[in-house]
Amino acid sequence: MYTNYRSAELFVNGKSQGIQRKNEDTKLNRYRLMWMDVKYEPGTLTVVAYDDDGIAVAEKSIVTAGEPWGIKLEADRSIIDANGEDISYVTATIVDKEGNPCPAAINKLSFKVKGSGKFRAACNGDATSLELFHQPSMKTFSGKLVVLVQSSMKAGDIELTVTGAGLKKEKITIAAGNAHDL
Repeated sequence: MYTNYRSAELFVNGKSQGIQRKNEDTKLNRYRLMWMDVKYEPGTLTVVAYDDDGIAVAEKSIVTAGEPWGIKLEADRSIIDANGEDISYVTATIVDKEGNPCPAAINKLSFKVKGSGKFRAACNGDATSLELFHQPSMKTFSGKLVVLVQSSMKAGDIELTVTGAGLKKEKITIAAGNAHDL
C-alpha cells in the first residue's frame, strides 16, 4: 500500500492484521507498507492511516466483488460543445449487484449512440489487445474500458447505450450545445 502517512493498519473482515510503519531498512520499506503474511479471504479490506501522533486520519475500504451483473457509466463531462469535434470520455465499469467493481471482468461490451453525436472509438488499456478502436464493441480489461462520444454540429442530447451479454444495460446522456449557450 502506498500512503503519505508513516503508518497504517490493515483489517480483513474487521480483524486487524497489524500496524506497519515506514522505515529506512530498504528502498521498498521507505515508500510503502506491506503485510506479507495475510491470507486471502473474501469480504472487506480496510486500511486506516495514522498521523505521527497515532491518530486515525484516513480510511479506505474495498469489497470483494460478486459476479458481473451490470455496467456503470461515468462521463468526464456531461456537457460538450456542438462543434463536430468535442469529445466526452465515458468510462464503463463492470459491477456486481451491489455496485462493487469487478476488476477481473473481461466482458465484451457494445456501444450505440443516438441523438446529436456519434460513437468515435473505444479503448480498454490492454496493450496486447488486437481489437479495433473504431468498432462499436470491445472487451473490458480489468473490468473497465473508455468509450469516446463525439458531438455533431447540431445541439441536443447524445445518448450512449452500453450492453453486454448477461449484463444489465446502461445509458448515459451527454448534452451538446453551442459554446455561447453553455
